[in-house]
Amino acid sequence: MSLPLHPDTPQARTLPSAAGDGVASGTMPGQGIRTRLFAKYVALFVAVVAIALLANGLFEVVFYYGEHKAALIRVQHEQAEAAAAKIGQFVKEIESQLGWTTQLPWSVGSLEQRRFDALRLLRQVPAVTELAQVDATGKERLRVSRLAMDATDSGIDLSEDPKFTEAVAHKVYYGPVYFRRESEPYMTLAQAGSRKDAGVTIAEVNLKLIWDVVSQIKVGEHGHAYVVGPEGRLIAHPDISLVLRNTDMSGLTQVRAALAGGSAAFDPLSEARNLQGQTVLTASAPIAPLHWTMFVELPVEEAYATLYAALERLAFVLLAASIFAVLAGIFLARRMVGPIQALRSGAERIGSGDFSQRISIRTGDELEGLADQFNDMGERLQESYADLEKKVEVRTAELTESLEQQTATSEVLQVISSSPGELAPVFHKMLENATRVCGASFGVMNLWDGENFTIAADYNVPPAFAASRKDMAIRPHPESALAVVVRTRQVVHVHDVQQTPAYLAGGPTIRGISDVAGARTIVIVPMMRESELIGTVAVYRKEVR
Repeated sequence: MSLPLHPDTPQARTLPSAAGDGVASGTMPGQGIRTRLFAKYVALFVAVVAIALLANGLFEVVFYYGEHKAALIRVQHEQAEAAAAKIGQFVKEIESQLGWTTQLPWSVGSLEQRRFDALRLLRQVPAVTELAQVDATGKERLRVSRLAMDATDSGIDLSEDPKFTEAVAHKVYYGPVYFRRESEPYMTLAQAGSRKDAGVTIAEVNLKLIWDVVSQIKVGEHGHAYVVGPEGRLIAHPDISLVLRNTDMSGLTQVRAALAGGSAAFDPLSEARNLQGQTVLTASAPIAPLHWTMFVELPVEEAYATLYAALERLAFVLLAASIFAVLAGIFLARRMVGPIQALRSGAERIGSGDFSQRISIRTGDELEGLADQFNDMGERLQESYADLEKKVEVRTAELTESLEQQTATSEVLQVISSSPGELAPVFHKMLENATRVCGASFGVMNLWDGENFTIAADYNVPPAFAASRKDMAIRPHPESALAVVVRTRQVVHVHDVQQTPAYLAGGPTIRGISDVAGARTIVIVPMMRESELIGTVAVYRKEVR
């Protein structure tokens, strides 16, 4: 390769001037003006794009915030009303089923007929687990239950019980929620007949359906719904443990406002806090026949997630537009001074030895022709240099491989000639060369007598492992690498000793190799005489590689 390729030679130092006098000079006239012009174009594009986008984005965020919040409350309110209506319909259906059991006075019809009607009601209304019929004097005449024994003419006096007195006074009585076996919520529902002598029908209603309704309401990812009674006690909640603890919700601002019935006391668009102190958006709806209230809550972080995402998108668009404006300014600036700068830069790089540099100018004049000449020169120099490097690499690799082979062969032959008739030194030298060529830590050569392996030679073996294997015949573990070599007569590579079945099964030999000698990766090569296995050569690395 000729001297002009070196950047320190006079020829290389004079290359930039080929682009024209003054082009390579760092102090040529007008350079300060180009810098100021470049900065002005970039600043102008960034300012125009960024200000327009920022003004539009802020305008949208201000209005979108209120609209988004109102839409969230509206959706939550619709969810609460739908759930409240479903629960109310559930209770109304039970009332309508109880209604036909209170039409006739006790003087009409037999007790057996009433028992038949009660059983039919239990079949038609699965939520009712127990039904009692009381005559006009408050005496229990009949009780049919899914969970207890039926009773006829028990004579229990219920004339002072609210189940009877409230039902007679108001036609319908809704009892407080209680828990049977502290697991399932129940409510007493009593209904009086239209005639005074018709008596009262008392039903024990399983409210598990209400809990199912509340649990199935999906309010975003982390929101939930719950039902509160007229005293502020929790009746239904996805977390049943809160209900079983008879949690008092009246301390929450939104619950107090809903129980008071005054929307002026609580703005539905304002934020409240739940039992855990988390800020939430909340909406409520009354459950008409029961005087309960359905609440739906959504954490503020999740509620405003879309708003935050919109802000992030706005920031991303603003950043992208700013980058685009910068690139546009750079493009316009380079359209004016780019060709000359490209020629100077390209000449300097080619002169410094970067032959892959190509100058791209599309001006259609002499500058483009000059750039093509520089490119042709760089391409020829790159091809020549690459061809030389390839030849040097190939030749170096050939010499290295040949030298290594000759060295190994020479060493083995030297041992054979110096120790005629002795195999141990030959085995040791072969093992040493194999370990070195493979980049291993130590190696072992084993002889196979058909049943056991014995060490014929070792190289660089840790003393503790060598002592444990000295003069010891080893029967290979059925799942060990040695056993695989015995069965297949093929080379075996173990990537990680400690992941093999033999190691995991606690094989003493393989555990000694890994735990005592520190081996992690093994290559075992069978030594064959014709088709008969006579031994193995194994090299070990102390790292998994």
